[in-house]
Amino acid sequence: MSYFPGMQDESFNAEDVAPSGSYSVIPAGKYTAVIESAENKMTKANDGEYLSLKFKIVEGDHANRVVWCNLNLVNKNPTAVEIARGDLSAICRAIGVLNPESPEELLGIPLVIKVSIRKESGNYPEGNDIKGYSAADVGDAPW
Repeated sequence: MSYFPGMQDESFNAEDVAPSGSYSVIPAGKYTAVIESAENKMTKANDGEYLSLKFKIVEGDHANRVVWCNLNLVNKNPTAVEIARGDLSAICRAIGVLNPESPEELLGIPLVIKVSIRKESGNYPEGNDIKGYSAADVGDAPW
């Protein structure tokens, strides 16, 4: 008899199941996704704020995988702020919410994200970055 809920007549062998937390990068490409969570956070140094966005892919071979991005909306580096505001503008246009009053208004609306692969560098492992956003109902985006 198993002591795991839902597995009364089964034994569990960890070698038969992929472990959680071992995330491989997804291939570069375009994916239909929704913003699953959006949260304002303080930077580590407490000298700025960023919007942390979690995108969930909703179609294809990589459905249910997630990709994150952080938008540095309050930062002492004006270039970082300019890039973040441009990305937020692209996201808002892609989902048709042009004047959001809160991050929650960005949630659950399909859009297409262009995902790239970030090479391992220093203390940072290989991962995925988002390099573009477009409406989900539009054909090919210009990127």
